Amino acid sequence: MVKSFIERHQDFFTEKGAGFFTRKNIYNKNGMLLLREGQKVSESTILKLLRLESCGLEIMSEDNSVGMRGFAIASKEMAKDIQIPNTEEFEKKLNIRNKLVLEKPNKLLSDIIFESKGEPWWIYINALPNYVNWIYTHSIDVAIISMMLAERLGYTDEELFNIGLAALLHDVGKLLVPKAIIEKPEALNEVEKDCMRQHCELGLSSLETFNIPKEFTDIIMQHHERLDGSGYPNGLKGDEISHIAQIAMVADTIDAITSHRPYREAYDIKTAIKMLRKERARYPQELITLFENIIYEE
Repeated sequence: MVKSFIERHQDFFTEKGAGFFTRKNIYNKNGMLLLREGQKVSESTILKLLRLESCGLEIMSEDNSVGMRGFAIASKEMAKDIQIPNTEEFEKKLNIRNKLVLEKPNKLLSDIIFESKGEPWWIYINALPNYVNWIYTHSIDVAIISMMLAERLGYTDEELFNIGLAALLHDVGKLLVPKAIIEKPEALNEVEKDCMRQHCELGLSSLETFNIPKEFTDIIMQHHERLDGSGYPNGLKGDEISHIAQIAMVADTIDAITSHRPYREAYDIKTAIKMLRKERARYPQELITLFENIIYEE
């Protein structure tokens, strides 16, 4: 299957020794950069692209990417205008009693967004609200919750910055998942679920050559793993999942449960916590307790 994919897209890939490399920058039909020229591409990434292709993914070069130039120009124009969503709704959703707990995470998030404007991963941050807006809002919320937890756990300011950045980028792989799947108003079928589950590895592949410390990119790869091994993409268990990825796991799950999705309404925060308490084998309970202590702090 890998060979057939390479042969069908021989203008984009070349085989050198035991590996595959890109011949040129590769974009999707919306102009989003998928893979950079000269990037080594693993067989597993090609298999993910192959499966996503069956869900509607199209790959193309800069010359024939219909929206690429316009997308790049729009990204530059909108870079100065991208906003952090209003925190009042976030506070209400999580029933936060003491707004001071958000001071440092909010400041760091502003710094992350401002400083990212000159970085190669900015196009991905800027693309999130332009692709599916709720993914951007979710990414913002996961970054804030992750930093709230990490601050209480004693992480340094530099570590908090990197945790917040990785949490903000944790779902960039969904930019490669067709909107029809992301916005489907009913349960996904097995093929669509498989496409959706590729976003962890595709997100990591998109960011792996950037200057983001590897221990923090664990957030991107492992935020859907579960302590009992029931998660994806690798079925990791317990301490096989990095501690910062466990923080993001909790943040991602709490925000997902308490947010509206096309296929269901949002649950309240008390219900979300009860749901995570019932699945003690899957989620780190000490982080759930810490989260409760933070949001109910007077």
